[in-house]
Amino acid sequence: MLITKEHQDSLNVLIRIEFAPEDYQPKVDAQLKEYSKKVQMPGFRPGKVPAGMVRKMYGKSILVDELNKLTSDTLMEYIREQELDILGNPLPHIENDNSLNLDNPGTIRLAFEVGMAPSFDLGINRSVSLTYYAPLVDDDFIAKEIENYRERVGDYEEVEEAAQGDLLHGEFAELNEQGEVLEGGLSKHVDVHDADLKEGDANFFNGMKKGESREVDMKAVFGNDTVIKAILGIADGSAHTEAKFRFVLETVKRKQQAEVNQEFFDKLFGKDVIFSEEELKSRIAGDAIQRFSKDSEARFFNEVVEYLVKNANFELPDAFLKRWLSQRNEGNVNPEDIENNYADYSRGIRWQLIENKIIKDFNINVTHEQAIASVAAEFMAYMGGLQTGDEEQLARIQSIAENMLRNEKEAKRVYDRLYNEAMSRLFLEQFDVLKVELSFDDWVKKVTEPLS
Repeated sequence: MLITKEHQDSLNVLIRIEFAPEDYQPKVDAQLKEYSKKVQMPGFRPGKVPAGMVRKMYGKSILVDELNKLTSDTLMEYIREQELDILGNPLPHIENDNSLNLDNPGTIRLAFEVGMAPSFDLGINRSVSLTYYAPLVDDDFIAKEIENYRERVGDYEEVEEAAQGDLLHGEFAELNEQGEVLEGGLSKHVDVHDADLKEGDANFFNGMKKGESREVDMKAVFGNDTVIKAILGIADGSAHTEAKFRFVLETVKRKQQAEVNQEFFDKLFGKDVIFSEEELKSRIAGDAIQRFSKDSEARFFNEVVEYLVKNANFELPDAFLKRWLSQRNEGNVNPEDIENNYADYSRGIRWQLIENKIIKDFNINVTHEQAIASVAAEFMAYMGGLQTGDEEQLARIQSIAENMLRNEKEAKRVYDRLYNEAMSRLFLEQFDVLKVELSFDDWVKKVTEPLS
């Protein structure tokens, strides 16, 4: 067996393999012998079919199979031994088409094209300035959050007259053409909120007092057939959605903001966790920073990726990669599609090379124990935390985390996230990062806008 390597250029290599008969013939003969034991043919007892007949019938296909196995193993072993950093998989060279005579194979010479991964510098250093956007968690933001909490946990109080935002309860009764209650028509006691009303009609019931009635053109007021059917509690009632009803208001309930007191604190965070408004403000600020930091970090990470992909100075073996993509997706993607979408393909390959180099150069590693701890933390957060000292519950959560990581898709999600988080921390340390605080609304716009 002879293997040689020819550099076409810095990114393309031709690997030539020469197999002498003694490299492959023993394997072919061994397979033919196995076939002779198993093959069945009329006129011969099992295992007694003449070897020459078996060779004539199956010899070529066995030769091809054994050559494919031998070639694949030889190529991969050579690439490992030579420590070749390749892209994709080796592609058979066009000269192979005429190099094999199955009737008289003799010495077999094969050639394979290999695309090489380029060498490059990451360009991660303190001379590069990048921006990290964070929301401004100031007194105004905290005050708005407190108002939202007060609204959320506040109770309803019954009032005499309806206004926008109130919850109304009353009876809808179907009317006939004369505007009178239709005998045998639909009648329902229901709850109505102005969020159910068609846009522009949110004030329709405003000013109604308990006991008052108002004629309602359902289609005109609510607009959406689905909403009308939900309010009236009907599954199929297109006729009713077009009808007019009389609505008699029975009760009006208005959401009242909760008082900021110990009961309010306990409803929000559990009994005896927060004891003062100052503690509440501190908790809101801490929770907000923790909650929003994930979006800030994700935006920062994506901007760094964009910067690195655009500025990492290296070329790819584009012609090879296009042929490799075409072969890998044969039958599913035509060459025109690959050509038209190659910019996206190559961007993904460029980032994969950069990512692998970052992980290698900076020795980033995510252990199985870290993955389990991360999944367990996610689960505990979802369940509302873990009571201190509850070892039995902790053990159950650990077991759940281990089972989840046995799912390949879930494991990939967790490991990808942990590697990204590790790289984000690295980027914050290695680049010159300017932290810019924006008002909450401006921050939302920034982290959701497309990357330039």
